[in-house]
Amino acid sequence: MGESLEIRCKGVGVSEGIVVGRVLRMHGNTGYVYRANIGAGELELELDRFQAAVRLSRSQLQAIKDRAERELGKDHAYIFDAHLLLLEDQKLINDVENSIRTEQANAEWALKVVSDRLLSVYSEIKDDYLRERGSDIEDVVQRLLVALSGKQPAHRNLSEDAVIVSQELLPSAVAELDLDFARAVATDSGGWTSHMAIIARGLGIPAVVGLRDFYRRARTGDAIIVDSSRNEVILNPTRATFERYQSETAHRTSTKAVEPARQAGPLRTLDGVEIRLRANVELPAEFAGVRKYEAQGVGLYRSEFLLARRGVLVSEDEQRQAYAEVARVAGSDGAIVRLFDLGAEKEFDMAKEPERNPALGLRAIRYGLRNEEMMRTQMRAILRATTAGNLEIVLPMVGDVSDVRRARRILDEEVESLAGAGIAHGHVRVGAMIETPSAVIVAESIAAVVDFFELGTNDLVQYTLAVDRGNEDVAEWFRTLHPAVLYGINRSLEVARSSDIGAIVCGEMASTPAYATLLIGLGATDLSMTPSSMPRIRRVLSQIDSNIARDIAVESLACETADDVEDLVRTRFREHWPGVFPLSSLPVARKR
Repeated sequence: MGESLEIRCKGVGVSEGIVVGRVLRMHGNTGYVYRANIGAGELELELDRFQAAVRLSRSQLQAIKDRAERELGKDHAYIFDAHLLLLEDQKLINDVENSIRTEQANAEWALKVVSDRLLSVYSEIKDDYLRERGSDIEDVVQRLLVALSGKQPAHRNLSEDAVIVSQELLPSAVAELDLDFARAVATDSGGWTSHMAIIARGLGIPAVVGLRDFYRRARTGDAIIVDSSRNEVILNPTRATFERYQSETAHRTSTKAVEPARQAGPLRTLDGVEIRLRANVELPAEFAGVRKYEAQGVGLYRSEFLLARRGVLVSEDEQRQAYAEVARVAGSDGAIVRLFDLGAEKEFDMAKEPERNPALGLRAIRYGLRNEEMMRTQMRAILRATTAGNLEIVLPMVGDVSDVRRARRILDEEVESLAGAGIAHGHVRVGAMIETPSAVIVAESIAAVVDFFELGTNDLVQYTLAVDRGNEDVAEWFRTLHPAVLYGINRSLEVARSSDIGAIVCGEMASTPAYATLLIGLGATDLSMTPSSMPRIRRVLSQIDSNIARDIAVESLACETADDVEDLVRTRFREHWPGVFPLSSLPVARKR
């Protein structure tokens, strides 16, 4: 342990835990792709070569998925369904083949041209989850390039204290590792919703991503500490740092050993307040987690996956089947379908001039209202799917009451049309996503025309603070516990209560124990999250008193800065619940 070489790098903790280990640097698979001219007489051979690479890649991915199901469980193996779907995407395959023919270029070059074009589209998507699906495209493309080269995918056996350090770790690369000894992951790129992050959480291994140039500084064999709770990685820690972390990890281990078992029945705080936990889902393979973790329905179904599969609008009947399946999975508790939360980039029109500021452009409800037939098709499909179970609709990125009125008028017209045609359908309640400052300010008027609020905390932070959470240059300004954000949440919850409508909080805040506790203090009693987060949230909330949480929340609302809130939360939580919140699980004030 050196005394002068310690390097600390900040990133984003995406999988909880602290690990002390040794660096194993993993190089990315990205290499140079060169163009070769293919003669007319050799084009069919080049097309055959590409098809063979597709078949080989599909076989490899199926094997990876099978292994992931054995080692991670089906709740996380679904990630590779998206990869397999890409290899079955006829638009993608046809575009590459057409490029080979028209450009008379080698398959590698054609694949790179087509994939780069597709990746440029995904980079502009507002929704963090969908934007980060670009890594899936890169993963599949790299696998195809390796298959075209004739090389075998690399397999690595890890030492027992290996911390994987990479510029970008693609999901299939993680799945192909010897997972018995992978202790933690640290990467220069990535985000909370990336599939690599999902796999890390599924494995239960700590991970910090978005470290920028950390990979360049690290060397295989270097001592390293990964502390996801502090969003930090420490390279070559000093002896004092090393000993402090050894003591802290020992304390965490002993605390875990005395954790209470999960209570049976509904989740209640110590003082008897009942909390509802719903599931956020997207892919069909996630549905099993709804039952496994005893979610009380689906609080957010991201319907965009129906478009992401092929890049085109699927038919009304196909949508109806998908929504009916969600309704059946949710059971009597019901499911909330978010209308397509997309922008114009999903038209895949490469000739169209990209928006200068996509996050503030033609997005979500605006895009749906501008492309009314798409919205009508989706609403009809949802209405018809209610024959299979209880469904509700939530409108994304509502700006004011006029957005809701226009959408409800379209819904009413489709209800009348279905009734006139004698087509079976049911009733759906309509909610509004509260994720913009304007929606918070005019919340009373919105509440008067909807049945419930759904607070999208990820976007609410982004739009309230004018900070792109995916932009590393301004990441330090993305502060979930900023007083302005807490004010927006508190005001929205108060309006919902006074208007006698429900309010569901979804996003990263709902799935993080410290943040969820503060939400309870602000009056939230209905949270929606990734199913795998539920056991941890259930365990923590069952041990807190909502009255104490309310006092802390009131103090937080009076703070002037995010640093002040984070300091307050750390102090008060440790005073009242030291056994529930180890110091490492609480936010660290990031004073600039």
